[in-house]
Amino acid sequence: MPVNLIKEWLGHRTGRLALALGIYALLFILWVAFGATRLPYREAIGDLAFPPLGIIAAVLTWRLGSQRSLKPRARFAWRTIALAMFSYAVGDLLWAYYELVLGTSPFPSLADDGYLLFYPLFMVGLVSFPCAPQTKGQQTKFWLDAGTVLLGGWMVIWYFVLGPLAVAEHADRLRTLLSSAYPIGDLVLLFGTAAMLLRHPEGGNRYALGFLAAGIISFLVADVGFGYQDLKDMYQSGNWPDAFWMLAWFLFAASALYQGWWVSQKAVTDTPAVEEMRAVSSLPYAAVTLGFALLIIAGGHAAPYPLGGLLYAAIAMTAFVLIRQLTVMTENLQLLADLRQLATTDSLTGLLNRREFFSLAEREFERFQRYRRLLAAIMLDIDTFKTINDRHGHQAGDLVIQTVAEHCRKQLRKVDLAARYGGDEVVILLPETDLHGASGVAQRLLEAIQQSPLAFGEHLLKISISAGVAAGNGTSSLAALLHRADQALYEAKQAGRNRIKINAER
Repeated sequence: MPVNLIKEWLGHRTGRLALALGIYALLFILWVAFGATRLPYREAIGDLAFPPLGIIAAVLTWRLGSQRSLKPRARFAWRTIALAMFSYAVGDLLWAYYELVLGTSPFPSLADDGYLLFYPLFMVGLVSFPCAPQTKGQQTKFWLDAGTVLLGGWMVIWYFVLGPLAVAEHADRLRTLLSSAYPIGDLVLLFGTAAMLLRHPEGGNRYALGFLAAGIISFLVADVGFGYQDLKDMYQSGNWPDAFWMLAWFLFAASALYQGWWVSQKAVTDTPAVEEMRAVSSLPYAAVTLGFALLIIAGGHAAPYPLGGLLYAAIAMTAFVLIRQLTVMTENLQLLADLRQLATTDSLTGLLNRREFFSLAEREFERFQRYRRLLAAIMLDIDTFKTINDRHGHQAGDLVIQTVAEHCRKQLRKVDLAARYGGDEVVILLPETDLHGASGVAQRLLEAIQQSPLAFGEHLLKISISAGVAAGNGTSSLAALLHRADQALYEAKQAGRNRIKINAER
């Protein structure tokens, strides 16, 4: 996450609450790290530390699901996840009641009902996030990738929990059944996580969803660690799985807090103006690597002949094929990125072309109207450009246009849209900017260009621009906003060029 976003978030009350919850979780993790099992009140601390953070995370997630600015499916997803968290928090409270008040074993007990309901509810929430429509090819790739991730998770859970459970002797059938249900719940949760990450949900901030996914992974690590230790009769409150559970609950709360802040801010600064090419998902490859790592560990005890040599050779062959596939996919993504660059940018200046500008600008204008945010536009062109072309040739003219475009890139933010409008004209759209801010941007551009003459052969070309500025207030369309800015540009040129005019029409 960029440092400026972290600072901005921590300056808000949601960020400060996340920081406080992080300190709470850190203190618990330090308690585990420094030998909780040897410290007094181990069971009480281990049992009572989780319900407060679990309930807080559930409440925050439920409140997030009430945000009207989210899509209905996104609200349903967050609320279902909140119900899952409430269910688990009830299980934690019942566990503490059985262990601390009644002095009996909490497993099996009613606490397991709350715990086991957590997994399907959370999975339903994860797969309910709204996603962009997928082609049949994309759906096929999704199921293949999700299946690969699920198989990798199955290998881990089988090796550490289900396999030992299957060969162990158990007298209590209910205990055996419940012990098997938790690893299966982990697989359900893993599938939901893979579905969320691989389908690229809409309307969810990538950092918030990253917090959520990291929390789930931490939760799964804790579950597998607990299952393995419980089979060996090694688990007690304060063991390392508790630290991963606490980390998971903090990340769940942080996810809801950050998503809520992002939605309330309508954070256009967090959404790139030009969508980037989707990178190759690393999840399936991580699952394959993890699965083969376990296979190497398990096969290390096998006889060198015939299984040992074949096993390692098969793993090496698979690794070579995967590396080759990744290489080809990386090359294809680069080719697609190059094609997108050609389709969306002006070849001379590197700014957006008209088609891409209007596509993105219309989206920004819709957001401006829907959420009543700020929006402004600048139209500028190069003074006496025809004279430069006539005196020094088109090569000099091209260099002048490129120089102006470079100054635009330096002065503008990533979310600002700048395009070559035609000839020597440039159009700029400034989200979250009022008339005063836009005129300041135009003034800085004018001064920077004026103070940077261009060396061309033996000549030193002095460049200046004229600019018109307008705000979106009172405009009914993007075309009307750009027309206002164009009128102001015309006034600047009529007034003698090398100046800025503002259209303050309401």
